[in-house]
Amino acid sequence: MEGESGISKVGSGRIYVYGLTTADHIVDFVAVLMYVEKLDESDGLWGAYADYTVDARDKYYVIVDDTLAVDKGYYYRVHCEHIAGNEDDRPYDTAVSATNGIWIP
Repeated sequence: MEGESGISKVGSGRIYVYGLTTADHIVDFVAVLMYVEKLDESDGLWGAYADYTVDARDKYYVIVDDTLAVDKGYYYRVHCEHIAGNEDDRPYDTAVSATNGIWIP
């Protein structure tokens, strides 16, 4: 199983974000939990901005993506939790992926 996160600037105050989970073959359950975060420069901590969850049964991949209007003058990043597996092979495989922060002027 592999996971991927992505973020890019797509316009003035707009970002495109995505998360992808891919299994090696069709599995009983596959999911991606995507978190978009905004940096609070006053304390250096990342805070929740948006979150998404997509799951499927009897598939080998799931993807979630969106284009968001965001506040200008901040850093944003994406991190995802990836889950895939079969009922007979619990616990499911898990992984985490993350992007670097990008500045939105």
